[in-house]
Amino acid sequence: MAAGHAWVLNLDADLELGARGPSYTPAARVVAQMGDWQRQLAALLLGPEDVLIHEGREAGAARGCIGRAFCMTRRARALLERAGASPEPSPPVEVLAQVNDRAFAFALGFNLPGAELLFDAEAVAAKLATPPPSGFLGWRMKRRFGMAGRGQRVVRGEVSEVDVRFLRASVEPSGSGLVVEPEADVEREYGLHGYVESSGSLRLGSVVVQHCDARGQWSSTARAALEELSRAEADQLIARAELVAAALVRAGYFGPFGIDAFRHRAAPGGTELHSLSEINARYSMGFAVGFGRPPPPRSP
Repeated sequence: MAAGHAWVLNLDADLELGARGPSYTPAARVVAQMGDWQRQLAALLLGPEDVLIHEGREAGAARGCIGRAFCMTRRARALLERAGASPEPSPPVEVLAQVNDRAFAFALGFNLPGAELLFDAEAVAAKLATPPPSGFLGWRMKRRFGMAGRGQRVVRGEVSEVDVRFLRASVEPSGSGLVVEPEADVEREYGLHGYVESSGSLRLGSVVVQHCDARGQWSSTARAALEELSRAEADQLIARAELVAAALVRAGYFGPFGIDAFRHRAAPGGTELHSLSEINARYSMGFAVGFGRPPPPRSP
């Protein structure tokens, strides 16, 4: 029997949740992209006796362990069960898909000015042809599911043929829709992580600063210094996280979550805090930095 707990760090969970049909296998480029991040995340989330489960791990390697995942998708559950672990209780996959869909966050209403969720290619093209609100740089198209900047495209100025191919591939023939929002001149990115029980009980961590590259790929996370945010701004982030937690509970979700936010340059010459840009109803790269070690796994 393996000591500790068994973990699957399926950082591609959002891609699986957004895939059409029950079967999903990550592309080779996605597997390669995840490798270094998985090692970094394992160092933060896993205890000294925990077991990391992956495709190459032998069957039964975690027999007797309680299993936990970055996000308990069908594939993560299957990997844990093959390894002999008993996955801890988690929300149904349908709930995971609902709350990690960008449409869920969009419906809460804390969107950038002019942002829309559009389901028609012509409507998206028409939106891109209009000037963005004052102080913004262009338009950003976001597919409803994505990871590390994947499934997004920024349009500044004239719409290109590549832009058109992207938007048509995103809405046709599935009709899944695109979130189109103004492209902000981001100065600083933040996150706030928490853990919500099905009862609605909530624990929040500390605000973190998230460092990402121009494509939105994570590079590091650190606790935010006291001077990073005003008291009013910190209170606003906490209020958003509490509101998100309540929405997650209503949807049937329980477990780890995080919200993303950012400070952006705004006309004329100042900055503004956008206090809810994304919801991650799962673990995330900065979770252990902002929240600490996750609570003990529940027995199945």
